[in-house]
Order: sequence, then C-alpha cells, then structure tokens
Amino acid sequence: MARRSNYLNLQPYIQQQWRTIVYALLCTLVFTAFWPILAWLAGRMFTLLVNGEVRALAQIGAVTMFGFVIHKTAQYGQDSLMSKAALEAALQLRIHIYSHLQRLSLAYFEKSQTGDLVYRLTEDVDRIGEVIKKLFQDFVPSMLQVLVILVYMLWLNWQLTIATFILVPALAFLVGWFGEQMLKYSHRSQDRISDLSSQLTEVFSGIRLVRAFAAEDYAIARFTEESERNRSARYKAAWLLAVQYPVVGFLYALIVLCIFLVGSWQIAVENLTGEAFGSYMAAALLLIDPVTHTTENYNLFKEAEASVDRIFELFGIQPAVREQANAIALPAVTGKVEYRQVSFSYQIGEPILKQLSLMAMPGEKLP
Repeated sequence: MARRSNYLNLQPYIQQQWRTIVYALLCTLVFTAFWPILAWLAGRMFTLLVNGEVRALAQIGAVTMFGFVIHKTAQYGQDSLMSKAALEAALQLRIHIYSHLQRLSLAYFEKSQTGDLVYRLTEDVDRIGEVIKKLFQDFVPSMLQVLVILVYMLWLNWQLTIATFILVPALAFLVGWFGEQMLKYSHRSQDRISDLSSQLTEVFSGIRLVRAFAAEDYAIARFTEESERNRSARYKAAWLLAVQYPVVGFLYALIVLCIFLVGSWQIAVENLTGEAFGSYMAAALLLIDPVTHTTENYNLFKEAEASVDRIFELFGIQPAVREQANAIALPAVTGKVEYRQVSFSYQIGEPILKQLSLMAMPGEKLP
C-alpha cells in the first residue's frame, strides 16, 4: 500500500494564502486561454505567408502582438502573486517548526545533531517554499496549457490527435518511474548533506579541542569520507536525470514523427487542410514547453518530498515533559525574585540550604 504523502500536511499553510492564490489562478486562466488563440493565429499567418498576402499578414501580426501583451501581462501577475504566496507559506512553516522545537526537552537536543536541525530549518524549508511556488506558478499552468491545447487539437482533427498520443501512456509511465527513483536518491543526498553540515558544526565549534589534541588529520579524514558519500549520492541523482532526458526526448521524437505521417494521410484523404495542419503543428510545438516543464516539476516535487518528510518528521517528536491540564499558569513576570523557606541538600542529613528566605525587587542587587 502506498504511503500517505506528507505534501498533504502543507495544506493548512497553503490555505492561509488562499486569497493571493485565487488572484494568481485568475491570471493563470487568462494566460492559458490565449494558447489556442495564438496557435490559430500562427496557422493563419502561415497560410498568408505562403500566399504572399503581406498586408493581411501584417494585420494578423499586429493582432498577435496584442495577444502576446495580454498573455505576458497575465503571466507576470501569475508569477509575482504565486511567489508572494509561496514565500509567506514557507515563512509560516519555518516559524511553526522553530516554535515546536523550542518546546522539546533538552534530552532531544543532546541526542540530535545541530547541523542537521540547521539544515532542516534553512535548506529544507526553502526547498518546500520553492515547490509551493512551482506548483501554482509552473505546474498548474503547464497542466492547464496541455489540457487546453489537447482540446484544440482534438477539435482540429481527432484522428490525428488520438494516433499521436498512443505513446503518451508510455511517456507518463517513464516520468513516474524516474520520479520515484529520484525521491529515493534525494532522501540519501539530503541525509548526506545534513550529516556533513553536522560534522562541520561540530568541528568548528570545537576547533580548540581539535588543535589541542592535534586531531587535524583525523578531522580531515572524516570530512573527506563524508564529502565522498555526499558526492556519490548527488551523482546518482544527476546520473538518473542524464538518463531520463534522452529517453523522454526519444519518445518526443516518435510523437512528432507520428504527427507528420498521420497528418499527411489526413490531408491526402481531405480530412485536414494545409492551414489546419499548420495550426495543428503550432499547437503541437506549444505542447513541448509545458510537457517539459511538467516533467521537470515532477522530478522537483519528488526531490523536495524528501525535505517535506524531514520537516514533518520533527513535528512527530513530542516533548518528554507535558503540562497537565490543571497546571498553574505562570503569572506575569515583574522582575521580583522571592524564595520562601527553601532547603536543599546533595546528601541526606547534610543540608546546603536550610529554610532560606529572601526577596529581591526589580533592579535591586543583593550583597
């Protein structure tokens, strides 16, 4: 059974930014709606270009440029608003996890690595913020763009579209498989860089002891070993990406070849005109960018899922000491210190303090 993704735990932080996200999605809808319009204009311009109708071509070109202005203005609104929402969500997550850590017992900090906690609160949270931004700024628009262009392509010629996308399930399977492998390698890589950060914090904070015991060579050997582990983990992730892009690119080439073969057949049987095929090719070319972005974003989501797991792992750690439901609330601190009949001893029968009572008012110094 597939485990529940910790991405779902980000929902409360995203919901707090719902107003900004709604405005950004409205810009996204405008941005997406213009893609089939631009594809149709491209096909029309191609026909006018072939026929040598310069005046009409200039008029359509002016309309196309006006459409581009609206298109890019909507893109600006989408990107700027989603950056604002993502950064705010990451800020709230960082404050929340920091507040949670402040409530944990000292025993937890004695066992944990300082460098690891620092890495989680900085790099891991920043990576989560980047994923939230990519989700709404890039992934959602790309998926909408793919959907809108596919509908337009089906409207132009459904036979050509269905024949072209026979290979899409294979493409989706490969992207999913590569994403799962990327998640595994990202977990290893982030654990290694976290261990490396912890080691650096340990060595630099205790550099006097390292020098006092002439342990420089030992510290260098440990650092070299940990750095090699980090390099190996990162290389495996990079190698996986290096394999993925040629494989996916090969499928893209097969899809383009199918478009030309089936398109020529549809033109031959007069189910498709040359102008419509030009619009179809423009739409197919417009698909390359969002499909590429979707693949890259899926890889990014899988890489960042390791960071999400590491952050919410901290939320699962509970304080060793919990306040009772009927605990006495601490009154407002005024600065006054008072002891009433305090006794203390290290050994039974040998008190160090016996019935000590004293009071120090705010600002008062005792002799």
